[in-house]
Amino acid sequence: MDDSTFPAVLADVCHDLQDLLDWLGQGPALDLGTAETETLSRVRTIGVRLLEAGLAARDAPPAICACGIRMHSAGRRPKGVQTLLGWITVTRSYARCPGCGATGCPTDAVLGLDRDSHSPGVRRLASRFGALLPFGPAAATLRDAAGIQLSASTVRTITEGVGQQREAALQAAIAAAWDHGWAEPDAPSPDRCYVAMDGVRILGTDGQGREVKLGRVMPVHQTTQGERRGPSRYAAGLEPADAFGRRLAVVAHRVGAETAPLLAVLGDGAAWIWNLADEHFPRAVQIVDWYHASERVWNLGRTLHGEGTAETAAWVDAQLARLTTGAAATLATEWATLPLRGEAATVRDTQVTYFTNQASRMAYDRYRAGGWDIGSGMIESGCKTVIGQREKGAGMRWSDAGAQTVATVRLLLFNDEWSAHWAAA
Repeated sequence: MDDSTFPAVLADVCHDLQDLLDWLGQGPALDLGTAETETLSRVRTIGVRLLEAGLAARDAPPAICACGIRMHSAGRRPKGVQTLLGWITVTRSYARCPGCGATGCPTDAVLGLDRDSHSPGVRRLASRFGALLPFGPAAATLRDAAGIQLSASTVRTITEGVGQQREAALQAAIAAAWDHGWAEPDAPSPDRCYVAMDGVRILGTDGQGREVKLGRVMPVHQTTQGERRGPSRYAAGLEPADAFGRRLAVVAHRVGAETAPLLAVLGDGAAWIWNLADEHFPRAVQIVDWYHASERVWNLGRTLHGEGTAETAAWVDAQLARLTTGAAATLATEWATLPLRGEAATVRDTQVTYFTNQASRMAYDRYRAGGWDIGSGMIESGCKTVIGQREKGAGMRWSDAGAQTVATVRLLLFNDEWSAHWAAA
């Protein structure tokens, strides 16, 4: 754009602003809602003109092709782009490589334009809403909140595209950690650190269940006022346990978990959790969370004395009181002698096996004495909020790639990495 164009644009903008002020101050009586809606609409229109004029003056020169030869200008091409202000037309240089024949618009890379017609700001907002809400409500909310008209399928495409980009960066970081060593942690090691793991069942497009594995790393710092819990970091993967273990280990390293003086892994007793604990956190205290242990005691109690009876409550209270003293192995031995048959005997044997195998992780008296949390609230809440609230809605069916990419975008929010991601994008 020639510099002489700017005065003309500025004159038009000043005229439009004066019209707006006249309408607000001298027009018919207005309620605030009408005034702010009309003002926003007109300001966006003005913004579109300014944006188009400013971008036209910032056209990038021909770039060096991937083959190493400088590309030649081959004219100019217009491109419609949906921005936070509205649709604009960006007219930019079109270049061709005289060597290999490749073509492109160098300005697109400078402006952050993809092959689609959405600006970085629109992608940022659409993916945020798409990560927080089902795609249909996300599109409607985006329209009402920001005046951006997108279909539900477009919100989905944008959200999953952002997730794919982020997931590629995560996989590169995981590979770099294993191939070249760990980067420096983001913060000094905490005084105490918890690593909790669990799985969340979602439905695939075939109607079959899928498990998204979730890990939460919670650093705890000792202060003069007592322990202070720092912000948690999450890892989520719809993937085999070994791949998830590496993903979680990278997250834990960032908060200094492996050098924390006190480290614990909390889980529900699933074998994959303890296998990952042994591999990636070998010096950690392993704790079966109290909630799952007590639920199993209640299950056996109801089998013995019936649902909702006083006898069940009394029996369970007595067993749990002993469990708090670290008597898991003794309880399992006693339960094995209960005279039950049929289905009741199956329930008994299941709990006996579980408590026998997990007894070394149920030393609740020692955990309490050491100041450890023994409950699963930190991972239970994460399963509900990070994964469940977005991917377990009524009628939802997910492809493996879709579930992973949406979870990955959500973690940018839950891990407070949203702004940093877009600054580096």
